[in-house]
Amino acid sequence: MKKAVICCTCLLLLTGCWDRTELKKLGIVMGIAVDKDPESGEFIVSTQMLRPEALSTQSPSTEKPVEKVVTTGKTIFEAIRKSNLEFDRKGFYAHNKVILIGEDLAKEGLLPVLDFFQRGKEIRGYVFVCIAKNAQAREILESDTGGIEPIPALRLKDMIEDTKFQLKATKINLLNFYKESIGSGIEPVVGVLEFDKDKFSKKHVKLSGGAVFNKDKLIGYLNERQTIGYRWCKSEVESGAVSIPSPVNDDRYESVEVKKSDTTIKPTVKGNDISFTINVEGEGIITEQEVMTSLEDNTRKLEHMKKTEEKMNKQIEKYIKLAIEKSQKEFHSDIFGFGRALNKEEPKVWNQVKNDWNERFSEVPYTVNVHFKINSTGLMRGPFQAKN
Repeated sequence: MKKAVICCTCLLLLTGCWDRTELKKLGIVMGIAVDKDPESGEFIVSTQMLRPEALSTQSPSTEKPVEKVVTTGKTIFEAIRKSNLEFDRKGFYAHNKVILIGEDLAKEGLLPVLDFFQRGKEIRGYVFVCIAKNAQAREILESDTGGIEPIPALRLKDMIEDTKFQLKATKINLLNFYKESIGSGIEPVVGVLEFDKDKFSKKHVKLSGGAVFNKDKLIGYLNERQTIGYRWCKSEVESGAVSIPSPVNDDRYESVEVKKSDTTIKPTVKGNDISFTINVEGEGIITEQEVMTSLEDNTRKLEHMKKTEEKMNKQIEKYIKLAIEKSQKEFHSDIFGFGRALNKEEPKVWNQVKNDWNERFSEVPYTVNVHFKINSTGLMRGPFQAKN
């Protein structure tokens, strides 16, 4: 009898689905774009919601796979809640992949904009944050060009993730943006999405360069070469193709694929003087060679590899210096984490200089040491050549 009473009591207590929401009643959000209305000053929030039936493989549909919902409000939360007035699904944000912010809004500061997303329970910290350059964020999010993936937000997410295979663009997620913007000794750099001006037929979206921030405010952009240097300095190079002039003929090029890299920033304090040493270690292989020069013996291969290493060292150093010069002279923003490295090695010194660090950073001297190793020419006997 006692067992029966206990079982009945447990059944009454374990009714855990009383507050469930049916899946068919949810609007699964894949991407969000936030702009600002210059006239009213209100936020314009564009939400991209999934249409599951349009993606069905059993009954293919001609409908678009997503539905666009655009609302306005004095706050992000107000604008999002307004979507219920014109859309028949409640937004579900746990699967959101990207948050796009308009350029003008980013210049005013991102922390007030991102507060709702960071404070809410549904938005994940790993969602990507990007800046829409020279365009409205909603235009970038709505663009249907640039890939095979039918859902625009997923296509943008895949492009951002693929920065690990190249060096000319950067990325950051919501959590890391918060860490770097409210922390000390480092400023954030955010991924940039823009329309490719070279694509005349359609508005083709591309990922390029990086958006530089001072705390949470956008202050400028790194171009692609400066972004390459930034990523080497930040030790954010996983892979990538690097083109360098051939050691045999400067009018021809070789391609080197980066296989491994690591960068350390070491501060040196002498009295009131602070300097930094940037040590870059890298490895890669030669994957392409335009010059038709035979490398038939090991001695010639080793000589060629050594010359290629020297050129790689110079090019990496050049790009790092371009990025640091831009950051020091124009932005006055420590995007590389020099201050963070100083805080780690010399916390007492850091406490003395942290209040005006970005100004001190603008004048701080540094040295760049690059040691890149070519492990293979990727060739057995040199390039293929036509016989006479």
